[in-house]
Amino acid sequence: MSRRTDILSLVLVSIVALLIWLVAEDYTSEDTTIQTRLDFTPSNVRYYVVDPPYTEVTLQLGGTNRAINKMRTLLQNESLAITSPAGNGPHTFEDLAGQIRSIPEVRETGVSIGGVEPANFSIDITELVTVDAVVRASMPAGTLVQDSVVSPEQATITLPKDEADTLPENPILEAVVDAEDIQLLEPGILHTVNGSLQLPKGEHTLSNVQIEPATARVSFRLVARNRSITLDKVYVQVLVNPEAMTSFEVKLPDAMLRSVEVEAGTELAERLEAGDGTRVVAVVPLSSLELEQGITSKPVAYFLALSADGTGEAVTATVDGNATPDIAIEISRIPTTSPTTADTP
Repeated sequence: MSRRTDILSLVLVSIVALLIWLVAEDYTSEDTTIQTRLDFTPSNVRYYVVDPPYTEVTLQLGGTNRAINKMRTLLQNESLAITSPAGNGPHTFEDLAGQIRSIPEVRETGVSIGGVEPANFSIDITELVTVDAVVRASMPAGTLVQDSVVSPEQATITLPKDEADTLPENPILEAVVDAEDIQLLEPGILHTVNGSLQLPKGEHTLSNVQIEPATARVSFRLVARNRSITLDKVYVQVLVNPEAMTSFEVKLPDAMLRSVEVEAGTELAERLEAGDGTRVVAVVPLSSLELEQGITSKPVAYFLALSADGTGEAVTATVDGNATPDIAIEISRIPTTSPTTADTP
């Protein structure tokens, strides 16, 4: 009987100890600090952008052990977030502690927020607007097509309200076709490829721009296609009337152009890259008057691709974007010799 009593006493003591521990867990107070991330969520993510979107804060917490542990668990699973107001321009949260106290998940933990560092924080709110734009095809440079059709014919641009005022009255989006997408296409046949929708280059430099949809289908009949290649060097060839060569000497201080970008048909471009004897020259013709004047420079008139068999075709070429680079020229007159006469006896 005494043994049974001892067991019951042990169980009773254990239960009392557990109750004491539970009560201590509920009512023992604790003060601590926790660092976490505070997100600033736009009231409508489609129409507002917040910058910066978050900041690191240090929370001064108080409450029971249970409440503090609940708060730790909450911060392990997610960051805190407060909603930024609708508007356009700067906004300062004057009382971050109060904002965090009002978060429902924080209130449910039972923890108290004694303070937040920093106490205030400023953000920039950008209001976005959506405008309609017409879509047109943009083919790679040197590509000639017919019967081009774009689908869809319209798209939308979502961008900051302040920057929307810089767009033209009827905005245009270009369905830009990548040069690689048409390199293997056969001329004369109707083709359809994807083009990425972009604002025309050089017209606008805008931020936070969203285009919907992101791509468009471009259908076209390919007439001809060119490729752009860069040649390390291109020699300059001066054209002078043969009769004038007996009176003038023409020299070029630098008879070579470097890093010349050439637009050529696919077949010609492949020959230039293969080094089969085809070469490009920069042609500078000089007239008799220019020789007489002794000009010191003249721009390139045209570029010519010469095949190994001597045939040639004009090509488009540029040096640093300049299709008519200046060539330095040195012209000197060849002295004439007077005929010698025999002495009269």
